[in-house]
Amino acid sequence: MGALTIPGTVISLLFCCALLTSDFTLCTGSPDVRDFVVGTTGECHYLNGTQRVRLLDRYFYNQEEQLYFDSDKGKFIAKTEFGKPDADYWNSQKEIIEQRKHAVETFCIHDYDIIHSVTADRRVEPKIKISLMSQYERPHAKQHILLCNVNGFFPSAIEVKWYRNEEEQTEQVEFTEPHHNGDWSYQLEVMLETEIQKGDTFTCEVHHESLKAPYRVNWHPQSSDSAKNKMATGIVGIVLGLVFFIVGLVIYMRGRKGQTPFPGHQNERFLQ
Repeated sequence: MGALTIPGTVISLLFCCALLTSDFTLCTGSPDVRDFVVGTTGECHYLNGTQRVRLLDRYFYNQEEQLYFDSDKGKFIAKTEFGKPDADYWNSQKEIIEQRKHAVETFCIHDYDIIHSVTADRRVEPKIKISLMSQYERPHAKQHILLCNVNGFFPSAIEVKWYRNEEEQTEQVEFTEPHHNGDWSYQLEVMLETEIQKGDTFTCEVHHESLKAPYRVNWHPQSSDSAKNKMATGIVGIVLGLVFFIVGLVIYMRGRKGQTPFPGHQNERFLQ
């Protein structure tokens, strides 16, 4: 896969533990259990405004989705064995199922006008930064990983492509899941594993509706962070060397001027 597109209009709200109910088994672990994170997101998917609205109520344990409620199917669906007991139990409870179905009206449609008024005409251009992953900055390694960070864009629909010497790269390209920044913007990272040779030009190209034309950022091997750091270190070393040389020369010349010469006849009388 050489490009990523995030389609559709999705409004997601993040909550701690269960949405609309508090009996989610994953939220009631033993007090002695530590180092785990539980959470849920309520996602409202809109098609043609509110003509068709779909609610996804998703539950996570340590960033892994365990189960979710799909309003189109009218039931909870387990994604792991750990989430199956809760899905089976909640599906057997008529009140819980009706509560989730009713949330399409009370939660998604009710808040659509408020959310739409904020997001309908909002367009924020992405910021792009290319970097060479530090663990792959070995000068003699055959494979390297370049990272294209695309940050601060809105809305979420976006397409990202990698090019090497103007040739699109479709192999060895990986995308992270886009996530919210908490300020009504998104970010994602796109990685390219490739060989890097002197003279190569790598380009990260972004297509987004906030842009009049695709946004392109180029990266060259000699402009890597490692090369810049080495160059900066060399320049600092040269400057310090010149400073010490000049200071030493000044001290030496002052010392020479401070010596008092003794003419030959004065030396003779001094010796007598």
